[in-house]
Amino acid sequence: MSRIGRDAAWLLGGRMLAQALTVPMTVLLAGRLGLAGFGHYAFLLAVVFVANVVTTFGTDMVVIRDIAGAGRTHRWPAALGVQLALSAAAIGLIWLGAPLIPGGDETVVAGLQVFSLSLIPAAVFSVCSAALRGVGRMDWYAALGVASVALQLGAAWTFVAPGTGLVLVAIVLLAVQAVVGTAAFAVCAALIPEFRRRPAASASDVAEMARASASIGVLSLLGVLYQRAGVLALSLFAGPAATGWFAASSRVVEASKSGHVALFGALYPAMAAAHATPGKPPAGEAPSNPFGRSWRLSVAGAGAISGVLVLIAPLVIELLYGPTFGPASGALAILGLSLVPSTIATYRSLELLASHREGRTLRALTVSLAALGALLAVLIPLLGWIGACWAILGAEIVQAGAVVYLGREPEPADVWPARAITTSSRSLDRVRELPEPS
Repeated sequence: MSRIGRDAAWLLGGRMLAQALTVPMTVLLAGRLGLAGFGHYAFLLAVVFVANVVTTFGTDMVVIRDIAGAGRTHRWPAALGVQLALSAAAIGLIWLGAPLIPGGDETVVAGLQVFSLSLIPAAVFSVCSAALRGVGRMDWYAALGVASVALQLGAAWTFVAPGTGLVLVAIVLLAVQAVVGTAAFAVCAALIPEFRRRPAASASDVAEMARASASIGVLSLLGVLYQRAGVLALSLFAGPAATGWFAASSRVVEASKSGHVALFGALYPAMAAAHATPGKPPAGEAPSNPFGRSWRLSVAGAGAISGVLVLIAPLVIELLYGPTFGPASGALAILGLSLVPSTIATYRSLELLASHREGRTLRALTVSLAALGALLAVLIPLLGWIGACWAILGAEIVQAGAVVYLGREPEPADVWPARAITTSSRSLDRVRELPEPS
């Protein structure tokens, strides 16, 4: 738990700094692009974000699990090969499909096509960041995240003037992503000897990685569709103004999850290491859960944050975005209520993923995604754009219930992490005995 606490502290510090920079960047772009332009920008980010998760295909989680559980760093070229191949295919589809977007003008189409090229450096960053998390270098992982947002903010402040079109914004973000991807690889090469060797990944290695990550890849795809369904539905059916209000409130909710993201980022490698070494409790003793404290802390924290957001939603929106975004305060209050079920679902899903039971998480997410689609189809016509917020809250409750129910069954093999975490920590210590960067 001390190691988890230390890693979580690094991730929380990095997350807080990143969010402290993300909020002013959102406010900056909202002011310089205008309400409609910011709505188009949110749509562009949502599409490329979905494509990035698809092209990652779960290889990042496999890399973390391989390194944290067994110290295997040699499979990173295969993971990168899978991501680059899928990125090339996704870029081609975006370039062909962008002109077919309903109501999309030439600026939106061109901006989406340009920004889709960022999937290439994003693949490099994904593999490198996963390797850093696997070897326990949360300090460098957090530093890269902060540097990425800081560069985006600096570039947006310098190059994005009032009235700037989406194409220039896409070019600026693409350039920043290229710099960040290069920096991430340089850090990995300095810290992990395997990254200093010539990549050697055969077609069979890439195919094996694709097979190993297939179930997680499908899970990631459904997860990102679930997360971005509200923005995509409003962009297509409610217009840019409603999308802008929804995106503004969503950014605040995402910022409020900084502590949970840090804790979960530190927990997953520890869970993977614990489940990598099976063991049973001594005879006559009940199994113990070394992660029970983190479970109680995460749920209690989500409840507290949810209550604060509901109370101060109008004030937050007014201070951050101004009166133009006033309708977003109601959305923020509703989305704030979703923090508790979202935390429950995420925590239990990580437990299932670490124990190679991602199939159960996939079933739970499929149920909640179907519920979200049905709720969006009913509530947006009935309540207007605010119906998307109620739909997300309902779907989060469904997902939390489903993942808790499906995770109640015992693991296929009797895996008791209480003893395993002590044994596997020795291998993690050996992995962490790596040279500091020169």
